[in-house]
Amino acid sequence: MRLRRVPGIEKEFLNYPHLVIADNETQKGKWQQHFANENPVYLEVGMGRGQFLKAMSQSLPNANFIALELRDEVIFDAAQTLGDELKNVAVLRGNADSLDKWFAPQEVNRLYLNFSDPWPKKRHGKRRLTHENFLKQYKQILAKNGDVFFRTDVRQLMEFTLTEMTNNGFSLVDVSLDFHNSEFFDGITTEYEDKKSKHGPIYYGHFVLK
Repeated sequence: MRLRRVPGIEKEFLNYPHLVIADNETQKGKWQQHFANENPVYLEVGMGRGQFLKAMSQSLPNANFIALELRDEVIFDAAQTLGDELKNVAVLRGNADSLDKWFAPQEVNRLYLNFSDPWPKKRHGKRRLTHENFLKQYKQILAKNGDVFFRTDVRQLMEFTLTEMTNNGFSLVDVSLDFHNSEFFDGITTEYEDKKSKHGPIYYGHFVLK
């Protein structure tokens, strides 16, 4: 994703007071209080420009959606897509290696990992979001029988993910090596997915915490 510099970006975030959460750590254990309901909490790690998040939040209004993103420019683009009117959506600025700072044990019911960086070189394997080091954090914040939904256009990452997940406390529920032509596809996509699906298959996995 090519990013552009946005002058005064922190001030721009003030236009989205409900969407962009400034003081992240004060929300730990209080996400349902933040959304003023008892609906389940769904987390997307890495959000792109917000297309997937917006469609999912509209499709499932009785769920609370949180997106985690590190780069301010990406958050800014997504904020423009999402607006500040979707009351079941929030965005956190942060890295996936610190999830326990923002979520209490078993506070998250579902996790989405959409087209995360494949880090193809072997020496970079620990950076993949489905490496066992990250899975340990997911297991801390996910509720009992919590779901993980995974998508990628990189077959090697799909194979790596299947092995890591099933060896580290997750059960495979569904899998597809051609997601867009499978029974699991609901038509909701990311911006990146729209481009990549024209040139090859999308791989999909649905896992549940044992």
